[in-house]
Order: sequence, then C-alpha cells, then structure tokens
Amino acid sequence: MALSAQDHKDILKLLGRVPTTVEESVFDTMWSEHCSYKSSKPLLKGLPTKGSEVTLGVGEDSGIIHFTEHDGHRYGIAISHESHNHPSQILPIEGAATGVGGVVRDVYCMGADVIGVLDSLHFGVPEQAGQGLAAEIAEKVVEGVAEYGNALGVPVLGGETIYHPSYNENCLVNVAALGLVREDQIIRSRVPEAANNTPYVMILFGKSTDSTGFGGASFSSAVLDEDDEMANLGAVQVHDPFMKRMVVAAIKVLVERVHAAGVEIGFKDLGAGGISCAASELASAGGFGCDLNLDDVNVAIDGLSPQVIACSETQERFCVAVPESFAPEVVRIFNEEFELPSIYPNAGAAIIGRVTAEPRFIMRHQGKLVCDLSVTAITTEVLADRKIEARDMKSERQVDASDAVLASGTWGGNPNAQITREALQAQLASLTHSSKRYVYRNFDNAVRGDTVVYPGEADAVVVTPIDGCDAGLAVTIDSNTYGNLHPYLAAACAVAESVRNVVAVGGRPMAVTDCLNYGNPEIPNVLWDFKEGLRGIKEAAEALSFIKGDPIPIISGNVSFYNESKSGNAVVASPVIVVVGKMSDYRQARTMQLRQTDSTLIHIQYSGALLQLDKEAKQNAAVLELIQAGKVRSCHDISQGGTWQCVVEMMLGERGVLPVGVALDFTGGRHTELLAENGGFVLEVATDGVDKLVSELLIADVDARILGVTNSSSGLSVSTDSGEIQFQADELLGAWNSENERHVRV
Repeated sequence: MALSAQDHKDILKLLGRVPTTVEESVFDTMWSEHCSYKSSKPLLKGLPTKGSEVTLGVGEDSGIIHFTEHDGHRYGIAISHESHNHPSQILPIEGAATGVGGVVRDVYCMGADVIGVLDSLHFGVPEQAGQGLAAEIAEKVVEGVAEYGNALGVPVLGGETIYHPSYNENCLVNVAALGLVREDQIIRSRVPEAANNTPYVMILFGKSTDSTGFGGASFSSAVLDEDDEMANLGAVQVHDPFMKRMVVAAIKVLVERVHAAGVEIGFKDLGAGGISCAASELASAGGFGCDLNLDDVNVAIDGLSPQVIACSETQERFCVAVPESFAPEVVRIFNEEFELPSIYPNAGAAIIGRVTAEPRFIMRHQGKLVCDLSVTAITTEVLADRKIEARDMKSERQVDASDAVLASGTWGGNPNAQITREALQAQLASLTHSSKRYVYRNFDNAVRGDTVVYPGEADAVVVTPIDGCDAGLAVTIDSNTYGNLHPYLAAACAVAESVRNVVAVGGRPMAVTDCLNYGNPEIPNVLWDFKEGLRGIKEAAEALSFIKGDPIPIISGNVSFYNESKSGNAVVASPVIVVVGKMSDYRQARTMQLRQTDSTLIHIQYSGALLQLDKEAKQNAAVLELIQAGKVRSCHDISQGGTWQCVVEMMLGERGVLPVGVALDFTGGRHTELLAENGGFVLEVATDGVDKLVSELLIADVDARILGVTNSSSGLSVSTDSGEIQFQADELLGAWNSENERHVRV
C-alpha cells in the first residue's frame, strides 16, 4: 500500500475507529496521487478551462468542445488524455495497450463514438551503456498500442516519439482519445438529479472481475521500485480488445435505447480503483451515495477477497447508474442480445447496488458490512501539504536558441559547431530527428475511412468525422525536452508547437488537453517544475487563442507524478499537449511535402529568446489567413531541429519521395538560423507576387524573408558565407530513413 503514516493518522481521526481491510484498500486507492490529485489539485485551479466553445469542461471522464453544426444538430468532440507510464515500464505491451483502453473507455461513456487515438511515446537511449532494455521497451510499447487500437478498430491518428536519457528507467506512454457526440445526447459522469425522485441502481458490465491490476492506483503513485517485481507485475492490468469490441457494440445499442426512452443515466468507466472509484465518483458527483453488494459482482474466479473485488482494475468494465425500472433492459442488452457471458466466463451485466440519498459509500460482502465511508471523504477531501522551492536556473526570457540546441541534443548539443555535410547528415540520422515511420507503420490510421491527412504527411492529422459534412478536425500531440532549460518553457513551447501544427494544416485551434509528467512531488523542486509548467500552459493558452477574450480552453487532462526510479533518476519535466482545431472545409488542408518546381520558400521565424508568445500569435494569424486564402502550397512548422530539419522533411514527405529539389540561402551571417529552434514556419508559395507577400508579412510585424526556391534537381543545396553544401537525394534519404532501415526494410 502507498498510504503514508500521516494518511493512517488522518484515517483514524476521520473514522474514529480502525478501518476495515476493505476500507483501508479503498483509502489506499482513492487517496493515492493517481486518483486524488492531492498534490496538484490546488495548483490546477489556475488553468483556463472555460470558453465560449466549451460544451463540457473538466470534471468529467472527457471534456467536450463544440465542433460544428450539421443537418440541424450540434456536434462536439470529446477528448480524454491519460498516462500509463509505470505499467509500460514494467510490462510494456500490457501497459501501453491498457493505456489506450482507458482513454477509449473515457470517451465512450460520454455517449460519444471514438474516432481516433493519439500517442506520445518517450523512451530511453538504447545506445547508452547498460540500457539495452530501453530498445525492447520501445518496441513492445509500440506493439501494445497497435495490438489494442488495431483490434478494436480505432485509428491511431497521430503521435510523437522522443528519446532522452532521463527516460532510461522511466518510459512515458501518454495516450489521448477523441470521440464525436451529438450535443443533445451527451451522457454525464454522475448520477442524474432524477435519482432524487426515482429509484436508481448501479450496474456493472463488461469483463468479469479478477485480481489483475489490484493496487494499480497506488503503484502509479509511488517511485518505481523495479526490485519489487511480483508486486509490480500484479498491479498492471491485462487488456482484452476483442472483448472491448463487443462491449462497445453493446454500448452503442444501450445509448440508442437510453435516448429513445428519454432516460437519464450516469456512466463511468472502471479504470484506476475499479468498482470503488467508479461507483463512488458517480455518486459523489451527483450529490448521492451508494450501497453495493459485492456478492452480486460477476467474478472470473471464486474466492476473491472483498478488497480485491472492490478495488481490482480488471479491464474492459463500465459502471452505469440507471432508473431501477430500466435496469432489466440494460442487463438484457449485454447478457442476452450480445451474449457476453458466452464470450468470456461470467462476463456481462449485473445489478450490484443502489443509489442512496445519504452520501455514504457502503459495501457489503457475505452478509457483512465491509465498508461504510463518507463518499466525499474518499473522493474530494484529501490534500497533501507540499513545499515548493524554485530551482537555480535562467529565467525563461533569458533562454535563447543556443540553449535549446544544447537541451534537445540537436547538432550534437553544440550550438557553435561548424556547419558541415557530415554534421547535417548526422542530425537527420539521430533517434530524435529521423523518420518515425518505423513506429506509425504499425498502426491502422484509416480504419474508419475518415482520415484526410495521414500521420507523416503534415504537422497535424485531419479527419472528417461527420458523414456528409465538409468540416475537418485537425489534431496533434506534442512535447519537447526543454524541461532542464526551464519547466515553463517545456510547457509553453509544447502548447505553442501544437498550436502551430494545427495552424500549419489550415486549422483554427479550439481546445487543449494536457498530460503532465513529472518526478516526485514530495521534492520541493519538482513541485516548482509543475507549478511553472502550469504557468506556461496558462500563458500560452491565453496568448495564442484566435477568439478575442477567450484563452484556448484546457478541457481535460491528467497529472502523472513519481516518474522517478528508486535510484533517484527522474524524467525531465515532460508536459504533453494535445490541440484540436477546426477547418470549415477539409479540402483546404495543407500538407508539408513540396510538390512544385517553380515555388518560392518563405521563412517565418523570430530570433532572440526561444519563446516569444506575442510573435507566435502574429505568425499563427498570418499563416492561417494565407492558407485560408489559398496562397500556400505547402507548410511545415519549425521546432526541434530548426529550419534544416523542417526543409528536409518538406522535401522527403511521408515516404521519402523527392519530387523537387531545393536551394536554400543562409548567406549574410544567417547560418545560425539554420538550426535555431525558435517557433516558426516554412511556406511554399507561388513565385509570382512573393515580394509583395513578404512585405505584407513584415508590415504585420511577422519576421519573414525569402529562404530559397524549389527546382528540378532532386537535391538540396545550402549556401552560407563559408560556401555551398550540396546533398544528393540518396544521401538525405539514407540518413533520414536510418531508423526505419534498422527496424525493418521499408
């Protein structure tokens, strides 16, 4: 258990008695960092979560942003964003797969249909001495994501793969899921008010309960001790995507009948904490309590202890609060129409208790009262008294492009290195900067048939989720390794890059979700990192919004602390950001690949401090306007790797095809711009009228210049004051495709 000595004292004081074994397990689960957010809750309140387009904000299993109207209906996009870091370090396939399963469940129980998932994967550096395990973890994590998403029939729409030494002992697996829902058919994560007047019951459905994942919440709320192998393995959940596929089909029928009958329900998935978490949070959120009989839970094997039944994190399960009169229909859908008991032993639906007016969380087992707690005590009241202490480092305003090169490892970590052919090729071949096709080739990106712009083709993926509607949804997930420069920059730059990515395809950013990965919050410096990260997200969301007076709202998210090994090695501060954006017409979407030999490249990038939000906002507005006016042929944002990386990726595209060559001009002392990681864009535009276009950008206070031209050479030349560097197509392809070649011939 992860309960501290102080926790035990607080429990004794709260109850006035010694807790039962079951109650102790419930507290261990619900008071864990993973479930209670006891270190982060006060700080999170400063984030901007409201906005004119927010349909349903934080506090539910998924946030929902208004997307568009079609055929007289308003549609929203539901988004859930979670981490599954510790489980993925211990059992990479199971950990990553159940991470996907968790966010998918969160979206389905809002009444939404899942339209895709995204993943942010952070791995150690395999080449480092003693870290051979890092390569195996990376390979199996990718296998786990593919194994679940592909089998479930959910496309993996996008992602990122980052390598850094701080992840050698703590990989990060962050996953987001998106769903489409009619706004008049949203289901809440709470017992409805109607339960004040009509008897409501709790129904558990899905896979039968077993002991897998017991203690998973507390396992994810402590420093990872890899020596405690058996306890770690037992705390990791086991996935079953084929069972989930059947359950999802049944859920869709349930939702249809709920709406047809005009019934109000509360719906929640069983993730961390299992039955105890889902049932208590459903009840507490509605201002109710519940009385559960653990003997009525459908279990996979006989003899499970009541604490295991109450707190196991067995996957592929949901809890729903429905009117007692409607309960037989719910049970019939799962047990008879979809015959879940015939698919897996004792799977299906069972009425396990009732909703009560008194806000108590009660559980019974074999005729005995094994749990009687205040529902608010286990869901809302716990807070940790943590100290915050600033680190000694440059302020975020003093960090410039040279510092970023050092932090990201670009250019061998040496900002003053001589620009040579060998060094440029080496950057393209590095783990961080080479093509990631060896990762996303494992995923089905088009299973629903909605994908318009695919992974690798642009900065964001674009889908058309509504049949017969031209509205496109642009989505991206991003982070960086700037945490050691300043934790504010790690967060603010992640938001800024995600916003640029959506803008680069022609989308207007609508909403943000965050997954915040940090070390041990009991260390004052770590909690300062977290606080500074929140400040970065807040200020970036305020500065980069396209709606005057409204920040880009943060509509859901997750906090993951204790990403630190027993040896004391913690991950670099790693906030991961998802941004979704809207396109009125998906046909306006722009990809990154250069396609014409008569184009001019425009370089948009500010200099000086690494992040300047006022400059970012002006750049974004100008680029989006140009794309929407049809003046941009292709577009790619500048981020880690600088303009060099940006242009090469524009040349090579998704599969390394080079239909055009490029000549770049970095003369006049501009060679440092080649690697600078200040945010920006490279645009491919028609040569006619380009001087006027650049002048208009400069008038709008956007730092723009003509960077070069495309030609028919199929090669790349870079002119500097020291001379010209030339590359043949096969040299660029060989370097950029090196990781694909190492993993598999493509």
